[in-house]
Amino acid sequence: MNKFLIIYRYLKYLLKSKTRFKIHSQFVFDFINNILRDKNMYGDYSKLWEHRNKLAKSNDLIETVDFGVGAGNKVYRTKIMKFGKIVRKRSSDEPRLKLLFRIVKYYKPGNILEFGTAAGISTAYIKSGNPVSSMITMEGCANLAAKANESFIGLGLDNIEIAVGNFDSTLKDVLQKMKEVDFVFFDGNHRKEPTLMYFEKCVQFSNENSIFVFDDIHWSNGMESAWECIKNDSRVSITIDLFWFGVVFFREGIEKQNFVLLN
Repeated sequence: MNKFLIIYRYLKYLLKSKTRFKIHSQFVFDFINNILRDKNMYGDYSKLWEHRNKLAKSNDLIETVDFGVGAGNKVYRTKIMKFGKIVRKRSSDEPRLKLLFRIVKYYKPGNILEFGTAAGISTAYIKSGNPVSSMITMEGCANLAAKANESFIGLGLDNIEIAVGNFDSTLKDVLQKMKEVDFVFFDGNHRKEPTLMYFEKCVQFSNENSIFVFDDIHWSNGMESAWECIKNDSRVSITIDLFWFGVVFFREGIEKQNFVLLN
Protein backbone atom coordinates (compact mmCIF):
# COMPACT_ATOMS: atom_id res chain seq x y z
CA MET A 1 0.00 0.00 0.00
CA ASN A 2 1.38 3.39 -1.03
CA LYS A 3 0.81 5.62 2.01
CA PHE A 4 1.21 8.83 0.03
CA LEU A 5 -1.35 7.66 -2.52
CA ILE A 6 -3.78 6.80 0.28
CA ILE A 7 -3.32 10.27 1.77
CA TYR A 8 -4.00 11.83 -1.63
CA ARG A 9 -7.14 9.75 -2.05
CA TYR A 10 -8.28 10.64 1.45
CA LEU A 11 -7.92 14.36 0.69
CA LYS A 12 -10.02 13.85 -2.45
CA TYR A 13 -12.59 12.04 -0.32
CA LEU A 14 -12.73 14.94 2.15
CA LEU A 15 -13.35 17.41 -0.67
CA LYS A 16 -16.26 15.33 -1.98
CA SER A 17 -17.79 14.38 1.37
CA LYS A 18 -20.94 15.90 2.78
CA THR A 19 -22.28 16.45 6.28
CA ARG A 20 -25.78 15.46 7.38
CA PHE A 21 -26.96 19.02 6.82
CA LYS A 22 -26.44 18.67 3.06
CA ILE A 23 -28.23 15.31 2.73
CA HIS A 24 -31.75 15.31 1.29
CA SER A 25 -32.35 11.58 1.41
CA GLN A 26 -34.35 10.58 4.51
CA PHE A 27 -32.95 7.04 4.31
CA VAL A 28 -29.34 8.27 4.34
CA PHE A 29 -30.15 10.93 6.95
CA ASP A 30 -31.39 8.11 9.22
CA PHE A 31 -28.19 6.15 8.51
CA ILE A 32 -26.14 9.14 9.64
CA ASN A 33 -28.14 9.83 12.80
CA ASN A 34 -28.71 6.25 13.93
CA ILE A 35 -25.37 4.69 12.94
CA LEU A 36 -22.61 7.18 12.19
CA ARG A 37 -23.59 9.52 15.02
CA ASP A 38 -24.46 6.80 17.52
CA LYS A 39 -22.11 7.57 20.43
CA ASN A 40 -23.47 4.95 22.83
CA MET A 41 -20.75 2.99 24.62
CA TYR A 42 -22.18 -0.47 24.19
CA GLY A 43 -20.99 -3.06 26.66
CA ASP A 44 -19.81 -5.33 23.86
CA TYR A 45 -17.27 -2.72 22.77
CA SER A 46 -14.93 -3.13 25.72
CA LYS A 47 -15.30 -6.91 25.88
CA LEU A 48 -14.52 -7.35 22.18
CA TRP A 49 -11.64 -4.88 22.11
CA GLU A 50 -10.03 -6.40 25.21
CA HIS A 51 -10.25 -9.79 23.53
CA ARG A 52 -8.66 -8.37 20.37
CA ASN A 53 -5.80 -6.82 22.35
CA LYS A 54 -5.19 -10.09 24.18
CA LEU A 55 -4.86 -11.94 20.88
CA ALA A 56 -2.66 -9.18 19.45
CA LYS A 57 -0.02 -9.99 22.09
CA SER A 58 0.21 -13.67 21.19
CA ASN A 59 3.66 -14.91 20.16
CA ASP A 60 2.34 -18.28 18.95
CA LEU A 61 3.68 -19.15 15.51
CA ILE A 62 1.13 -20.12 12.88
CA GLU A 63 1.44 -21.17 9.25
CA THR A 64 -0.98 -19.19 7.07
CA VAL A 65 -2.24 -19.62 3.53
CA ASP A 66 -3.15 -16.51 1.51
CA PHE A 67 -5.27 -16.83 -1.66
CA GLY A 68 -5.83 -13.07 -2.01
CA VAL A 69 -3.73 -10.06 -2.89
CA GLY A 70 -1.02 -11.24 -0.48
CA ALA A 71 -0.33 -14.17 -2.80
CA GLY A 72 0.95 -11.83 -5.51
CA ASN A 73 1.06 -13.61 -8.87
CA LYS A 74 0.79 -17.05 -7.30
CA VAL A 75 -2.39 -19.03 -6.67
CA TYR A 76 -1.58 -18.96 -2.96
CA ARG A 77 1.30 -18.15 -0.65
CA THR A 78 2.19 -19.66 2.71
CA LYS A 79 3.90 -17.84 5.55
CA ILE A 80 4.83 -18.57 9.15
CA MET A 81 3.97 -15.60 11.36
CA LYS A 82 3.27 -14.74 14.97
CA PHE A 83 -0.46 -14.93 15.57
CA GLY A 84 -0.41 -11.54 17.32
CA LYS A 85 1.07 -9.93 14.23
CA ILE A 86 -1.68 -11.41 12.08
CA VAL A 87 -4.28 -9.96 14.44
CA ARG A 88 -2.69 -6.51 14.28
CA LYS A 89 -2.13 -6.61 10.53
CA ARG A 90 -5.33 -8.17 9.22
CA SER A 91 -7.96 -6.81 11.59
CA SER A 92 -9.77 -3.53 11.04
CA ASP A 93 -9.10 -0.68 13.45
CA GLU A 94 -11.43 -0.09 16.39
CA PRO A 95 -13.62 2.67 14.83
CA ARG A 96 -14.35 0.50 11.79
CA LEU A 97 -15.10 -2.53 13.93
CA LYS A 98 -17.54 -0.50 16.00
CA LEU A 99 -19.17 0.77 12.82
CA LEU A 100 -19.76 -2.80 11.61
CA PHE A 101 -21.30 -3.59 14.98
CA ARG A 102 -23.65 -0.59 14.78
CA ILE A 103 -24.76 -1.29 11.22
CA VAL A 104 -25.73 -4.83 12.15
CA LYS A 105 -27.30 -3.74 15.44
CA TYR A 106 -29.50 -1.16 13.71
CA TYR A 107 -30.68 -3.17 10.68
CA LYS A 108 -30.64 -6.60 12.40
CA PRO A 109 -29.87 -8.79 9.35
CA GLY A 110 -30.74 -12.44 9.88
CA ASN A 111 -28.38 -14.15 7.42
CA ILE A 112 -24.82 -12.83 7.47
CA LEU A 113 -21.91 -13.71 5.22
CA GLU A 114 -18.29 -12.61 5.62
CA PHE A 115 -15.40 -12.92 3.19
CA GLY A 116 -12.17 -13.28 5.16
CA THR A 117 -12.36 -14.52 8.75
CA ALA A 118 -8.66 -14.09 9.57
CA ALA A 119 -8.43 -14.05 13.39
CA GLY A 120 -12.20 -13.65 13.70
CA ILE A 121 -12.12 -10.11 15.10
CA SER A 122 -14.53 -8.51 12.64
CA THR A 123 -16.66 -11.66 12.75
CA ALA A 124 -17.09 -11.23 16.50
CA TYR A 125 -18.10 -7.58 16.17
CA ILE A 126 -20.58 -8.31 13.38
CA LYS A 127 -22.14 -11.28 15.17
CA SER A 128 -22.37 -9.38 18.47
CA GLY A 129 -24.41 -6.71 16.70
CA ASN A 130 -27.19 -9.26 16.24
CA PRO A 131 -26.48 -12.37 18.34
CA VAL A 132 -29.58 -14.22 17.06
CA SER A 133 -28.39 -14.02 13.46
CA SER A 134 -27.09 -16.96 11.46
CA MET A 135 -23.56 -16.33 10.15
CA ILE A 136 -21.13 -18.00 7.79
CA THR A 137 -17.62 -16.62 7.54
CA MET A 138 -15.18 -17.82 4.89
CA GLU A 139 -11.46 -18.27 5.43
CA GLY A 140 -8.80 -19.69 3.14
CA CYS A 141 -6.46 -20.81 5.93
CA ALA A 142 -7.50 -23.76 8.11
CA ASN A 143 -5.08 -22.79 10.90
CA LEU A 144 -6.56 -19.28 11.15
CA ALA A 145 -10.06 -20.71 11.04
CA ALA A 146 -9.25 -22.93 14.03
CA LYS A 147 -7.92 -19.95 15.98
CA ALA A 148 -11.00 -17.90 15.12
CA ASN A 149 -13.29 -20.71 16.26
CA GLU A 150 -11.54 -20.76 19.63
CA SER A 151 -12.31 -17.05 19.95
CA PHE A 152 -15.99 -17.53 19.14
CA ILE A 153 -16.29 -20.22 21.80
CA GLY A 154 -14.45 -18.05 24.35
CA LEU A 155 -16.71 -15.09 23.63
CA GLY A 156 -19.87 -17.21 23.86
CA LEU A 157 -20.82 -16.54 20.23
CA ASP A 158 -22.72 -19.38 18.60
CA ASN A 159 -24.34 -20.12 15.25
CA ILE A 160 -21.18 -19.12 13.39
CA GLU A 161 -19.97 -21.51 10.70
CA ILE A 162 -16.51 -21.20 9.16
CA ALA A 163 -16.22 -22.32 5.54
CA VAL A 164 -12.54 -23.14 4.92
CA GLY A 165 -11.00 -22.95 1.47
CA ASN A 166 -10.49 -20.72 -1.54
CA PHE A 167 -13.55 -18.46 -1.94
CA ASP A 168 -13.72 -19.36 -5.63
CA SER A 169 -14.39 -22.95 -4.59
CA THR A 170 -16.48 -22.49 -1.43
CA LEU A 171 -18.75 -19.55 -2.27
CA LYS A 172 -21.22 -21.41 -4.48
CA ASP A 173 -22.01 -24.02 -1.83
CA VAL A 174 -22.14 -21.40 0.93
CA LEU A 175 -24.69 -19.28 -0.93
CA GLN A 176 -26.82 -22.28 -1.82
CA LYS A 177 -26.83 -23.28 1.83
CA MET A 178 -27.77 -19.79 3.01
CA LYS A 179 -30.42 -19.34 0.26
CA GLU A 180 -30.53 -15.59 1.01
CA VAL A 181 -28.03 -13.02 2.29
CA ASP A 182 -29.11 -10.01 4.35
CA PHE A 183 -25.64 -8.68 5.14
CA VAL A 184 -22.32 -9.35 3.42
CA PHE A 185 -18.90 -8.05 4.49
CA PHE A 186 -16.37 -8.29 1.67
CA ASP A 187 -12.88 -8.35 3.23
CA GLY A 188 -11.06 -11.24 1.68
CA ASN A 189 -9.54 -10.44 -1.69
CA HIS A 190 -8.67 -6.81 -2.41
CA ARG A 191 -8.54 -7.10 -6.19
CA LYS A 192 -10.95 -5.83 -8.82
CA GLU A 193 -11.92 -8.98 -10.68
CA PRO A 194 -12.54 -11.23 -7.65
CA THR A 195 -14.41 -8.43 -5.86
CA LEU A 196 -16.78 -7.94 -8.79
CA MET A 197 -17.21 -11.69 -9.23
CA TYR A 198 -18.11 -12.16 -5.56
CA PHE A 199 -20.46 -9.17 -5.74
CA GLU A 200 -22.26 -10.64 -8.75
CA LYS A 201 -22.69 -14.03 -7.10
CA CYS A 202 -23.97 -12.52 -3.85
CA VAL A 203 -26.40 -10.16 -5.57
CA GLN A 204 -28.24 -13.19 -6.92
CA PHE A 205 -29.04 -14.17 -3.31
CA SER A 206 -29.86 -10.66 -2.06
CA ASN A 207 -33.18 -8.99 -1.32
CA GLU A 208 -34.29 -5.38 -1.17
CA ASN A 209 -33.21 -5.12 2.48
CA SER A 210 -29.75 -6.61 1.93
CA ILE A 211 -26.67 -4.60 2.88
CA PHE A 212 -23.22 -5.15 1.35
CA VAL A 213 -20.15 -3.60 2.99
CA PHE A 214 -16.88 -3.49 1.05
CA ASP A 215 -13.61 -2.97 2.89
CA ASP A 216 -10.77 -0.76 1.57
CA ILE A 217 -12.58 0.62 -1.47
CA HIS A 218 -9.78 3.18 -2.02
CA TRP A 219 -6.93 0.77 -1.26
CA SER A 220 -5.80 0.47 -4.89
CA ASN A 221 -6.71 1.52 -8.42
CA GLY A 222 -8.33 -1.87 -8.86
CA MET A 223 -10.52 -1.51 -5.78
CA GLU A 224 -11.54 2.02 -6.76
CA SER A 225 -12.48 0.74 -10.21
CA ALA A 226 -14.49 -2.12 -8.67
CA TRP A 227 -16.29 0.37 -6.43
CA GLU A 228 -17.22 2.50 -9.46
CA CYS A 229 -18.68 -0.55 -11.20
CA ILE A 230 -20.71 -1.44 -8.11
CA LYS A 231 -21.99 2.13 -7.73
CA ASN A 232 -23.19 2.12 -11.33
CA ASP A 233 -24.90 -1.27 -11.15
CA SER A 234 -28.59 -0.86 -11.97
CA ARG A 235 -29.62 -3.21 -9.15
CA VAL A 236 -28.02 -0.95 -6.53
CA SER A 237 -30.16 1.89 -5.17
CA ILE A 238 -27.92 3.71 -2.69
CA THR A 239 -24.18 3.62 -2.03
CA ILE A 240 -22.33 5.35 0.80
CA ASP A 241 -18.62 6.01 0.55
CA LEU A 242 -17.05 6.23 4.03
CA PHE A 243 -13.54 6.08 2.55
CA TRP A 244 -12.44 2.83 4.18
CA PHE A 245 -15.86 1.22 3.79
CA GLY A 246 -18.31 1.28 0.91
CA VAL A 247 -21.90 0.50 1.96
CA VAL A 248 -24.42 -0.72 -0.63
CA PHE A 249 -28.22 -0.86 -0.37
CA PHE A 250 -30.81 -2.37 -2.71
CA ARG A 251 -33.93 -0.64 -1.39
CA GLU A 252 -36.86 -0.40 -3.79
CA GLY A 253 -38.78 2.84 -4.29
CA ILE A 254 -35.73 5.00 -3.51
CA GLU A 255 -34.04 7.27 -6.01
CA LYS A 256 -30.68 5.86 -7.11
CA GLN A 257 -27.96 8.01 -5.50
CA ASN A 258 -24.31 7.75 -4.49
CA PHE A 259 -23.17 9.54 -1.34
CA VAL A 260 -19.76 10.41 0.07
CA LEU A 261 -20.10 10.98 3.82
CA LEU A 262 -17.78 12.13 6.54
CA ASN A 263 -17.31 9.35 9.05
